[in-house]
Amino acid sequence: MEKLSPSDFNIILDNSVVEDVPVEIVHIGNLNVPTGRIVVCDPLVVPDTEPLTVTSPQGQFPVKLYMAKTPDAGDRFALAKLEFSTQKADKWVLALREDEDIADIPEDDAFFGFPVDAGLGGFFDEQAGIAYNRFVDQWHEKNPGKNIYDDFFAAEFKKNAINPDDPADYGDWINFTVPGTDLNITMFQSGYGDGVYPAYWGMTHQNEIVSLVIDFFVLLMPEGEE
Repeated sequence: MEKLSPSDFNIILDNSVVEDVPVEIVHIGNLNVPTGRIVVCDPLVVPDTEPLTVTSPQGQFPVKLYMAKTPDAGDRFALAKLEFSTQKADKWVLALREDEDIADIPEDDAFFGFPVDAGLGGFFDEQAGIAYNRFVDQWHEKNPGKNIYDDFFAAEFKKNAINPDDPADYGDWINFTVPGTDLNITMFQSGYGDGVYPAYWGMTHQNEIVSLVIDFFVLLMPEGEE
């Protein structure tokens, strides 16, 4: 049983202008996926989120962010994509975790998603998540009373600022390798900020996985919900 996205994300992936809004691709490097058990979450708030039930291909895969240059709210990431193949998806299937059941979704426009409370989303492999959580615990032990974003990750984000000399440009993504490992996690700004956002597997008609995307509800919104 599948629940398909009401939006065709190929419209964002294949076009430089969507709904009269320019879209730019931000390449943030590859993600190491050793197990194929992908976690999609706000890594600062709930890094111990359960992985998705579907196992992805394993290997090193590019992560791309699709930035909508909105006229009223500035640059906003509309879509995040973990790209397993350059093949085009024929359908977008809602990604689920172990305790989520399509039968429990009461309405056509309802979905399961992940909560964002620090304005960030991210992809990482379950194995990387274990290493990352260990790193976070050790950091807090060594830095009692400090905030890991303000006192550590803010500087990492700043490295990817478009204008690093601008005090107001804090940077809006990182591709962070967990110290002492070859495992990495990605973090990026989540659309208009906090909320609940769904992820979808991009699949062919033969159910081959070609991508995993996060929809941040910036583009392709149903009429009346913009």
